[in-house]
Amino acid sequence: MSARAGGGGVLEVVVPDDGRPTGGSLYDLRLVAALRGLGRSARTVPVAGAWPRPDAAARDRLRAALGGPAPGRTVLLDGLVGCAAPDVVADAVRSGVPVHVLVHLPLPAETGLDLAESGLLARREAAALAAATGVVVTSRWAARDLRERYGTRDAAVAVPGTRRAPVAQGSVPPRLSCVGSLTPRKNQALLLEALAPLVHLEWSLDLVGAPGPAGYARALEAAVAAFPDPARVRRTGPLTGAALEQQWAATDLLVLPSATETYGMVVTEALAHGIPALVPAGTGAVEALDGVPGAAPAPTARAGAVLDADPAAWTRALRAWLTDPALRACRRANALVRRSSLRTWQDTAHDVLAALGADIP
Repeated sequence: MSARAGGGGVLEVVVPDDGRPTGGSLYDLRLVAALRGLGRSARTVPVAGAWPRPDAAARDRLRAALGGPAPGRTVLLDGLVGCAAPDVVADAVRSGVPVHVLVHLPLPAETGLDLAESGLLARREAAALAAATGVVVTSRWAARDLRERYGTRDAAVAVPGTRRAPVAQGSVPPRLSCVGSLTPRKNQALLLEALAPLVHLEWSLDLVGAPGPAGYARALEAAVAAFPDPARVRRTGPLTGAALEQQWAATDLLVLPSATETYGMVVTEALAHGIPALVPAGTGAVEALDGVPGAAPAPTARAGAVLDADPAAWTRALRAWLTDPALRACRRANALVRRSSLRTWQDTAHDVLAALGADIP
């Protein structure tokens, strides 16, 4: 049961201090800004460490950040940090600190883990979630996933918001953007395989994101070099601020072939610019594309398409989009309709306050 935080209490959002521009870190920062916009006292508390593999010093820093109880004080703890240190979470809760864990991505869901490490992370995460005062997730899909993984039955959902954005103008030839860290989970290699048969058509692809593990970075570099037309593929590195806005302005289609997504904030960010998206089936990105879960919209009403993790399926979908102007226009129109119904970060802040049992302005 959530502890109640009074209207004058402080909400501390404890986050990893690792400098990585991820969807989780963006969620944390925009949530705090929205809470402040609602008149709540909220701040981020960065904790340095090699999360989710902390050493003793990082665990001590987390223990200090969680601190002790104070009137009205509540902690929202990023799961990348908290789920790696269940004993620290349990000690803080026992001392009287309300600690709610915010799970952006289950630790074992990251790709490239061996069986032993995956099992260790799962055990730690299960213990941390059981010890926490409450659990917050970013989609209904994620809540179901935690229930299936660990039996977590009371996770509160706080779907990410979006900011108002100008409608993208696109490019000639059409520009495809894949936005996300260059990691096995984001699966850019599948996208290159799917696009290889389509070099006779006009398009360009931008891979936008920070480099990931060295091994995957080398493999991706080799895949680009071996691509039938490497000049079509550009790796921009991570983009933020005005540079990211320029990227969106020039984008015609978001392509997100991830192996796993709990939500996929990049999907709603694209929709906020009127950009349709191709997303992976069986992931939270479908929820981001369609909005409130339920019956899937008809293909003619969807702001993109939902695809299995099969390069041939992606080739077919991309070929259809590139060669059919009517399909492109339909997807674009549907994205503009979806744009008008996107949630705001203020909506997210209200959901988080409700999950924490806090007074809602």
